[in-house]
Amino acid sequence: MDNIDKKIKELMSRFHSGDPVYSKNRIIEEICLFFSRWTYRLTKGVYFDVKFFIQRLVRGYTDLDKWNAAWYISRKAIPVLTAWRNSEIHGTSIKRHYEDRFGNIIELPDYKIYDNNGIPHSFTIEEWRDIIDDIIFAFKFVADSDNNEEFSEESYREEYKRYKKGMKLLGIYFFSLWD
Repeated sequence: MDNIDKKIKELMSRFHSGDPVYSKNRIIEEICLFFSRWTYRLTKGVYFDVKFFIQRLVRGYTDLDKWNAAWYISRKAIPVLTAWRNSEIHGTSIKRHYEDRFGNIIELPDYKIYDNNGIPHSFTIEEWRDIIDDIIFAFKFVADSDNNEEFSEESYREEYKRYKKGMKLLGIYFFSLWD
């Protein structure tokens, strides 16, 4: 009985001490891993590629897109908003917010967006492009959230603050995103 326990512990230690060792010969191990990866790609990989292709044709999105919808929506919105921002803008939105001295965004009530003559306050094209830039940054922040880059805590805090600002602006000006 002691001998069997010793063998089990020895076998288990091979798999829990790092990478599993399939063979004493590293070349044979690499060849086996290479063929196992390609076998998967040619069988299951092709199956999933075809499945996701058909799902995109039939319903416009795949099961993978449902898995992380925020990332999917961000990925789709970035090129559209970037192209729109860089094109000729024919009009701007009504000012529906202001920033206080701490950089917080405060949404204006409906009665405060007009002046005394009943004319709404609107952005200049440069101000409107700055708002679109903040919204694009927020989407890029979400789309790049899977990156494993190292950030300093201070730079991450600044980026997160700008992300929150962009999402708040998206909520305020969602229905103004048209030309």
